[in-house]
Amino acid sequence: MELEYPINFMGHDEWLDGGYDPKLAKGDVVTRDGEYLGTWRVVGYEPEDDYSSGQFEFIADGEDVVMFAEKFGMLDVRSQRGFAMSQLCRTIREWHENIPA
Repeated sequence: MELEYPINFMGHDEWLDGGYDPKLAKGDVVTRDGEYLGTWRVVGYEPEDDYSSGQFEFIADGEDVVMFAEKFGMLDVRSQRGFAMSQLCRTIREWHENIPA
């Protein structure tokens, strides 16, 4: 599988296509090179309410608590979700690039 972005949220498109189904609101976080970094999830939203706010969260591999999170204002406003996801991906990438070798 060819990955397009430096940080990829596997299963994110399925969550969108599934109408924000809470059962699909999670997946793996993988680098463009296929390195597994942890998991993502979306919490705090109401799938039936297009104007519901929520939060993307990242949990690093081997950890039990959320490492990074980004809130979005409205579930069905692509620019708000996209901005939050972009910010979270940037934070994850910066963290990953600064892990001592």
